[in-house]
Amino acid sequence: MRKHKVSETTFRLTLKEDKINMNNSTFRTIFSKQFHKFIIVFLFAFASNFYASAASSKPIPIETLAKLPAVSNLSLSRDGDYMVGLIGQDGAEKLTLAVWDPRDLSKPPKLTSPDGRVEFIGAIALKAGKILVVARTKWTGALAGCGEGKRIGATKTYLTKIFVTDVDFSSFSEPFGGTSKRRDMSSFEKICSQIVGTGGIASDLPLDPDNIIISNSSGVFDRAQNYVKYNLKTGVSETLFKNRSRDAIGLLDPKTGEIWTKSSANFDDGRYKAKLLLKNVATGDFEVHEALTSDSKDRHNVNILGRDDATGKYYVSTDQFSDKLRIYMYDPLAKTYDKAPLFKNAAFNISGITRSTNEQNFGDVIAYNIAAERPTTQYIDPVLKSIQSKFLSSFPGKNIQIIDWSYDKSTMLIRVQGANMPPAYYLARGGKDFKFLGSERPELAKANLSNSELIYVTARDGKQIPGLLTMPVGWKKGDVAPPAIIHPHGGPWARDVANWDASGWVPFLTSRGYAVLQPQYRGSTGWGRDIWLSGDAEWGQKMQDDKDDAAKWLVENGYADKNKMAIFGYSYGGFAAFAAAVRPNSPYQCAIAGAGVSDLKRLGRNWSDNPQQRAYQGKTVKGMNPLEYAKDPSIPMLIFHGDRDVRVPMFHAKEFYKKAKSKVNVKMVIIKDQPHSLPWTPKMQRKSLQALESYLANDCF
Repeated sequence: MRKHKVSETTFRLTLKEDKINMNNSTFRTIFSKQFHKFIIVFLFAFASNFYASAASSKPIPIETLAKLPAVSNLSLSRDGDYMVGLIGQDGAEKLTLAVWDPRDLSKPPKLTSPDGRVEFIGAIALKAGKILVVARTKWTGALAGCGEGKRIGATKTYLTKIFVTDVDFSSFSEPFGGTSKRRDMSSFEKICSQIVGTGGIASDLPLDPDNIIISNSSGVFDRAQNYVKYNLKTGVSETLFKNRSRDAIGLLDPKTGEIWTKSSANFDDGRYKAKLLLKNVATGDFEVHEALTSDSKDRHNVNILGRDDATGKYYVSTDQFSDKLRIYMYDPLAKTYDKAPLFKNAAFNISGITRSTNEQNFGDVIAYNIAAERPTTQYIDPVLKSIQSKFLSSFPGKNIQIIDWSYDKSTMLIRVQGANMPPAYYLARGGKDFKFLGSERPELAKANLSNSELIYVTARDGKQIPGLLTMPVGWKKGDVAPPAIIHPHGGPWARDVANWDASGWVPFLTSRGYAVLQPQYRGSTGWGRDIWLSGDAEWGQKMQDDKDDAAKWLVENGYADKNKMAIFGYSYGGFAAFAAAVRPNSPYQCAIAGAGVSDLKRLGRNWSDNPQQRAYQGKTVKGMNPLEYAKDPSIPMLIFHGDRDVRVPMFHAKEFYKKAKSKVNVKMVIIKDQPHSLPWTPKMQRKSLQALESYLANDCF
């Protein structure tokens, strides 16, 4: 089997003494070819009882959770002719790009792997026989204020690039480079543009078999944004428009690429107002619509999701009229919303809609999403609804998502997952023929994994705080209370869901006998405006009270041993662990901070560099600063941090460690080459999981 490799020279970077050596103003791709044999095993039977095999309550081995997913990132081309994904070979540290023929799954996939330090981290099937590939490589150099990282000296980080290739991997082109190729830019500016610039598909033009629209901008030196029609078959680009104003281009007509909406940013007295401008179809002018304007003072969410061709009205997701996000129709002529929402849910946000891209019913709403504890897609289209129902009968309580389907819906790609089921992929043909493609973690097929339950904790001030509770394997009400972990999410403007935990931390802990509660503390998004806004300026204070109240709830309801309680979080969750370590009367026996913020003041200053972030989020970063109290911690700690983390620089970990280590048992683990966010390599995962397991068993309880 022929295998093509993407070389490190794809990135055209030579690292020498923390400096960049660029031979040309553009990057070029070099491929080496060799033959290699892979053995890929896929099962081709619809197995409704795949995860109902004999149960095992043994701890999940670290090696199992740390290894690369066997198959992930699967997507199907619009014509249904090819399927793309990433696969992890046994013992490999990097993912391989794979292409299958969905019409004949007995044929082995075509494969390609990158060379050197380059890694594939994402892929998606496009159309016209093309594939979008996301790759990254390690880079060290002086950023001097360009993006996240040090202002003085060298920063260890990653460069990420987006390529387009074909199903034979004959060449890799980079149509998303955009402004980084301008001749008037210095070498440093070009590198900075690659690090912080933005580029991607602005519209996939679903009715056009050959073209997509690409947008790109430098993201730092100017507000220039280019929109280019890119022919996937020929590689020819046609500039549609260049935006040089302060108005950001928003929604494009999915049929023609015509601009429908823009937004204009105004800063006044520390406030940020994002005015929405809609195109007047009669005059061609863009007009401000105050009803759609977002103001940092009240922080309402206003998101334009699309335009209905028949009525000219816009689909808008907003919380202007309720605590939860709902979908409304907005009339641009009357400049008013419809009185009643199109989609709503009393308990949860409506997080989005899906519209048809088939010519016969183009633009019709065929599904909407409910942001419940386990996000749910409600299909309206009868064919899609029927397929989902069939899978739900075999996998009750699981998340069933139809990822892609061909133009005629004869071929569909489905993903099934749950808190106790790693993502598994199926191919449906004609609504009857179901083929199992593979699981991300097939080794866990026979594991007795724990499910997650939505609970509510009454905080000390009466506020109802949601939480996701996952108990140890085999535990039942009335059993001896187990040791427990309060596990706050990062962000803090984020949330947890009761699907498979991509980090592996929750199943890792529950399989070792720990109860895990993920409190959706105030400041979390996705649970309504009240929960979100009540976290403003409460870092380490009321936000922290919510975690402690969740710990109390566990004990009072028999879910945890009060003498065996820990807090473990990553990113903002790491801040919560630092805060727990210095607060008096801690309910925890230890705290574990992964890539955590310890210096709240320094974080606030960094966020204030961007006027928009300063107006929206910077003013909310206030409260108790853990680093100020690090000399007098109340409980021992484990701190782990990646040395290529630019989102939360490692000084947060090092400075806290230096101050605290003389008073309590504090251990620090530095993970080589780990960035802040997933994906992490198996080696990185193994090191963090080993540190976590050892510390909880030997130093905490």
